[in-house]
Amino acid sequence: MAREFKPVRFVVLMGLAAFVVCGVAVFYTHRTAHGTTAEEQAAYESGEKAGKEAPRGATLPTEAELNMTAQKYFEQQGPAEQLQNSSRAADLQAFKQAFEKGYTAGFKKTHPQK
Repeated sequence: MAREFKPVRFVVLMGLAAFVVCGVAVFYTHRTAHGTTAEEQAAYESGEKAGKEAPRGATLPTEAELNMTAQKYFEQQGPAEQLQNSSRAADLQAFKQAFEKGYTAGFKKTHPQK
């Protein structure tokens, strides 16, 4: 026995499927914006905190200055020999980039552009 096609049920199910797909896409997009690993996310959050604590009237640091700030942060955070390991060189670069993105985001939140 063939079932009758119910257009309302079909539209509702397609809407639900689209909602789920969009939600998953937003989740992963947001996650990659702040780093994919826990260490990268922590670096982003630390950078954001440092950016928010920048003094009033300060300008956004150059990329080289941000790189130095990130380097100092990672030297203070933990065993430098673990990050200096050649197999972790790519991780260190990813951590620095996450820190720099976080710093820039935090700085822009507390120092609005005119």
